[in-house]
Amino acid sequence: MNPLCKLGAAIVLLGMTVSVFAQTSVAVSGVIDTGISYARNAGNGAQSKLGEADSILGVSNVGFHGKEDLGGGLSAVFNLQAGFNPSNGAQSAGGQLFSRNSLVGLESRSGTLTFGKQWNFNDDWLVGSVFKGGYNSGAIFKFSEFDAVSEIYNNTIKYVSPDVNGFQAGAMLGLGETAGSVRTGQVYNLAAKYRQGPLLLAATYDHEQGAGIASTDSVYKLATLGASYGIGAFTTRLGYAHSDISGPGLFQSIPSVTARKAYALEAGLDYAFTPAFTGSADAIYRKNTTLANSSKVYRLLGIYSLSKRTSLIANLAHLSNAGGASESLVGTDSTAVGGGYANQSQTALALGVRHLF
Repeated sequence: MNPLCKLGAAIVLLGMTVSVFAQTSVAVSGVIDTGISYARNAGNGAQSKLGEADSILGVSNVGFHGKEDLGGGLSAVFNLQAGFNPSNGAQSAGGQLFSRNSLVGLESRSGTLTFGKQWNFNDDWLVGSVFKGGYNSGAIFKFSEFDAVSEIYNNTIKYVSPDVNGFQAGAMLGLGETAGSVRTGQVYNLAAKYRQGPLLLAATYDHEQGAGIASTDSVYKLATLGASYGIGAFTTRLGYAHSDISGPGLFQSIPSVTARKAYALEAGLDYAFTPAFTGSADAIYRKNTTLANSSKVYRLLGIYSLSKRTSLIANLAHLSNAGGASESLVGTDSTAVGGGYANQSQTALALGVRHLF
C-alpha cells in the first residue's frame, strides 16, 4: 500500500475511533455530608456526646458513572461509588473501596439489566421520597428489624422495566455463591412503582436466605408500602414496613437475632417555606409484636439551599423506647439489639453542610 493510501486508512480509522469515543459519556459525581452533633444518653447511657457527624442525610461518596451508545437503542452503563467519612477520610465500609455501588450492565427500550453490588428497590424508590432521614437523624432503617429498608447487596442481577404511563416494575436476585447450595445466602427483591404528577405509589418485597451452614433455614422477609402526594408547597408521605425474621442467621443486612416479627409506620410532611428553605416533620412508630416492645421517633428537619449544590442542614430527633426495646439514634456502649439501653430515650441534634458535585 502506498503512503497516501496508508494515510487515508489512518484518517478513516481515526475518524471511526473519535466517533466511538464521542458516543461515550463518563462523569464524576459525589456528595460530602458532614457537620457537628450533640446527643443525650450516649456512651454508657447516661452521658452526653458532642462530636463531628458524618452522613447526616446520607453517606458521603465519590463515584464514576457512564454510558456508551452501542447503537440500535442499546447502551452500556456502569456506576462505581466509594463511600468515605469526611471527618477522618476513612472508607465508610472498612475494606470496601466501592461500597456504595459497583455495577455494569445494558440499557435499552426494554429496560435496564445490571450486574454487581447494588441497592435494593426500597432505597431506589422509597428512601428520600417516602422514608426520610439519614444515618444520624432517626431514619426507619436504623431500627434493628428494618435495615433492609435501605440496603446494598453483593453478587446481584437486577432488572428495571421501562416507564410505561407512570408504571415501573423491577426484580433483583442476589446469588449466595455457596458451593452445593443455591438457596444459602440467596437474596431476591421484587418491586412495583407508579408515579404520575405529584403522586407516588410503591411496593417492594425483600427475601434474604441465611448464609452459612448453621443458618440455612433462617429467613429475613421485609415488605414495604409507600406513598407521597404533593399539593402546592406541601408534600405528604406515608410508609409502612413489615419484618419477619424466622430465627438466628447470618444475613447481609441485619445482625443475627432470634425469631421475631415487627412492623413500622412513618408519616411525614414537607413544606417549602421559600424556594431555598424546606422543612420536614416526621413521626415513626415501631412495634415488635413477638417481644411486645415498641419505639417512637419524632424528627424535625430543615434544609436551606445556598445554591443548587450546597445546603445547610439542621436535624433534631427524639427516640423513646418501651417494653424493653433498646433502639438508638446514636450508638452507645450497649451490646443489646438496636445499640441502646432498654426503655431509654435519646435526643440528638445535628447541624451540617451538604455539598453535591
